[in-house]
Amino acid sequence: MDPASSEYYFPLYSALGYFALVFGIGEVARILTAKYVSSRGNSQLFLYELIGTIQMCTCVYENGIIFKNYGFPAIFLCVGLLLTAGGIFNRGAWTNCAPIFEQFIFGNLGSTKFITILSAQLIGATFASKFAYLIWNLTAPYSSAHLENASNLDCVLQYKQTAGIVIAFEIVGAFVVRVVVAQLLARPALIRLIPFAISAYLTLALYIVGVPGLNPIVATARLYGCQGIDTSSFMILYWFCPVLGWLAGAYVVGQKGPAKKTSKEAKAEKKLKAAAKKAQ
Repeated sequence: MDPASSEYYFPLYSALGYFALVFGIGEVARILTAKYVSSRGNSQLFLYELIGTIQMCTCVYENGIIFKNYGFPAIFLCVGLLLTAGGIFNRGAWTNCAPIFEQFIFGNLGSTKFITILSAQLIGATFASKFAYLIWNLTAPYSSAHLENASNLDCVLQYKQTAGIVIAFEIVGAFVVRVVVAQLLARPALIRLIPFAISAYLTLALYIVGVPGLNPIVATARLYGCQGIDTSSFMILYWFCPVLGWLAGAYVVGQKGPAKKTSKEAKAEKKLKAAAKKAQ
């Protein structure tokens, strides 16, 4: 028997088809956005963020099939490759609120763009589950893995560690990831390793804690409303803790606000604005 036709690989084929479909629809949506939505203002920014967030959060739903059938090494590789693909196709979409909190707090992102991006992420996280279940239901006749997922609406969080350790993992993990990302960004030859550094943390958290977080938007899309944690605990664990850890990491690596303009630069800018007004 051909190993490629073995039933062992059927869940993998289902997952690959799922990922290809989600990224394909996302790319078509981005192409249409670029063609028909003006880059002026924040409409295009909002749509790119919305599309990217729905795409990445929807993919997270399928990761369970990879982990269930192929274990920790496979989920590490899967998440790393998905993040790499997201970096290629997402048109700069963040799909994570921790970095935009960092940019906003340190003065590198205006309030209008901050609200635009965050609102797009929250809406995208809300729709991801509906998109995932739609795909599972449509493909259920062709995939036993998708049939099982489509018929299973229960979501129960089961932690392997005490609350204190879980909280520490979210804070320390986000802190470490932010520091590691800064180190890799400083070395152009190693930038491609960033997705796999993030994947390594998530895989480690899955192994030790049982329910990884790190990204509040993904956690909201996949875990919010699950049994085993109430709303206030969810917000503390999956929003406050990772954002706190990320900001602490940004502070340690020396995140800076926008450079202040010299008096000469300020005067030159005023002259350009005055000239522009006269020309109108």
